[in-house]
Amino acid sequence: MDRQGELFGIIPYDFRTHTWARVKERMWNPEEERIVVPRVFGVGWTLNLYRLREDYPIAFYALVAGTTSLVAWNPGGLKHKR
Repeated sequence: MDRQGELFGIIPYDFRTHTWARVKERMWNPEEERIVVPRVFGVGWTLNLYRLREDYPIAFYALVAGTTSLVAWNPGGLKHKR
């Protein structure tokens, strides 16, 4: 099995070691027209946040506000409870 490709000809996968350049290329790419792009690592898709911000600013800022609220609301931060 290749480290990068598509399952069933549809679902993208990429098991190469991720790099910051690839993270930026997939998640903040002004040259990419698509909002939903293949994941940096793993199976499936992720969001091109640059394109989301440009094409749907309300959705982008709602996502940012929602994520920020969830992190701020959790009194333990990102720590796991035992």
